[in-house]
Amino acid sequence: MMNKHVYFFIGTTAELIKLAPVIKEAQKRKIKYKIISSGQGELLKGEFSGYLRNFEVNIAFPKKSKKSSVLMFAFWALRTLIYSYFSLRKEFKDLNKENSLFIVHGDTISSLIGAVIASAYGLKLVHVESGLRSFNFLEPFPEELSRYIISQLAEIHFCPNEWSLNNLNNTKGVKINTLNNTLIETFYWAMNRKEKLNKTYKPRGKYFVLIMHRQEHVIFGKKISAQIIKLILKDSKRNLSCVLMTYATSLNFLNAYGLNLRQTGRNVFLTPRQSYEDFMKLLSNAEYICTDGGSNQEELYYMGKPCLLLRRFTERKEGLGKNVVLSKLNEKVIEDFLTNYKKYKRDSVHFRTRPSKIILNYLVNGY
Repeated sequence: MMNKHVYFFIGTTAELIKLAPVIKEAQKRKIKYKIISSGQGELLKGEFSGYLRNFEVNIAFPKKSKKSSVLMFAFWALRTLIYSYFSLRKEFKDLNKENSLFIVHGDTISSLIGAVIASAYGLKLVHVESGLRSFNFLEPFPEELSRYIISQLAEIHFCPNEWSLNNLNNTKGVKINTLNNTLIETFYWAMNRKEKLNKTYKPRGKYFVLIMHRQEHVIFGKKISAQIIKLILKDSKRNLSCVLMTYATSLNFLNAYGLNLRQTGRNVFLTPRQSYEDFMKLLSNAEYICTDGGSNQEELYYMGKPCLLLRRFTERKEGLGKNVVLSKLNEKVIEDFLTNYKKYKRDSVHFRTRPSKIILNYLVNGY
């Protein structure tokens, strides 16, 4: 491993959150690596100043515009694919391809771009968080399609559990069960930090958190998403305030669809994106969370926190039938959860496995 060329191709802070334990383990073992940023989003390394030290981006591509539209995103993706292919030619020119590891994570378009580049240059493609499936290419979109294509290209698959590993039975390459998602390591770090939650983000009294930001909901499914938000704000218990997370896509949706939050008769706190640490503490102090985020499903499973998943399909198994209710956007299911959310509360779960150690052990000794 010491003589191998290692690249992490990262596009978003969400990817960095999950790859941070792997990078930290590489640092611990004094393994040299380079980080390539696709420019899809800001890599907010300051969030991990107490966890991931000496973090720097070695190669950065032009950043995606903050303006949000499907057309602009597609243009950025195509431009980045072409630009990165040619700009990395010098970097990869004299590499021993069999001795070069190109690591991507999950299901973002950035990861797909990285996978295509690695395959084009003949580098050994490593896929972390491989094998998750919703078995529906329209949700999550385009992530389900992206993850499927990456699985066809990858040579080494690190799967977070036995179920995801079995989903790759008909896929080439080596499959390794890491027993948990690498997210668990960053999650425990954040939850064990002693700093208190930034008071700017926390309302007085009891509250629930509402997150609706996926593009299949706030771009392609605006009408039903607006109905779901109105239903949740109307039917949640009156003694609860609502913390509404305002991502760029959700803000555009709220403004374009004319959702007047003041008319709901409820205290609604519009909260911008937070550090991972503050976000986890905000969720842990809530009565329950209504979200369309896949990673949130895992984090809330770790917490044992009641979770209403605002999706028709999910690519994850964590918490289903326990603390997580898959709504399928059915109003009766949503109303039942809002009335009886306390019955979904579970004890927090604790794992001693370190997925990052399993990953590095294999990359150092496994082939």
